[in-house]
Amino acid sequence: EIDSRMAIAYRLYRPFEQYLLGRAASIVTTSRSYLVSSKALSPWRDKCQVIPLGLDSMRLKMPDLDLRNWAEGIWRQKTTRVLAIGRLTYYKGYEVLVKAAAHASNISVLIVGEGDRKRQLQGLIGELGLRGRVTALGFLEEQRLHALLATCDCLCLPSVERTEAFGLVLLEAMRYSKPAVASDVRGSGIGWVVRHKQTGLLVRPGDPIDLARALRVMAEIPELRKRMGKAAAERFDKVFRIDQVARKLMAMYQTISPIKGINHDTKCLLSNHQTQLLLR
Repeated sequence: EIDSRMAIAYRLYRPFEQYLLGRAASIVTTSRSYLVSSKALSPWRDKCQVIPLGLDSMRLKMPDLDLRNWAEGIWRQKTTRVLAIGRLTYYKGYEVLVKAAAHASNISVLIVGEGDRKRQLQGLIGELGLRGRVTALGFLEEQRLHALLATCDCLCLPSVERTEAFGLVLLEAMRYSKPAVASDVRGSGIGWVVRHKQTGLLVRPGDPIDLARALRVMAEIPELRKRMGKAAAERFDKVFRIDQVARKLMAMYQTISPIKGINHDTKCLLSNHQTQLLLR
């Protein structure tokens, strides 16, 4: 039902989208895989640039002792800690994660977020007898969310559709040296953000058995988790720091319409600039 409503809405929106894309001086996509698979962008690929999303590492601080103790109390279970973060909506695939947990008895799962699938998700958790190991926590403030990231063993992003175009939460996990188990969604940037068997494990979208297998690997080989987590942090520092992304964006702006007098110490407000830019 949601998919059909979105399809109808997109048909109405598409002419406006194409008009904007046609007028844009440059179009930014967050991954090459998304660009290559996008039908909407196919007429405009000659003016597309790939610039990933980034995060300010200073915002992702290690939790203090009180927050860490709070997080330890939330986890409770002594099994491997799997964290999932995001809106509880159709494309996130949290039902797949819950079903996978039923086939991986050596993990505990915390799901953080609100959304229209919350009641359905809680019902599935109860139906599968997983209330002791899988918990939907609802919304949490940023500091508590970061405390859970700092104390988990791995992040899981079980998305099932390309609507999950990038997976920004993956960068947050990388900042805390956490590996990820994520769906290799065709046409999404997830499979580029997560390097399979280097910074995490990629699984088939919508397949709880494949997801359970990967989660068991994470649980059974702590040395692998540690090695992947270290590699994830190094990849974050190399590719996804906000200053690196900002430099690429500024270089693009300069190419479109040179702005004089800008240096690395200048904070630029570009909202009034005449450049036409579309981020997708």
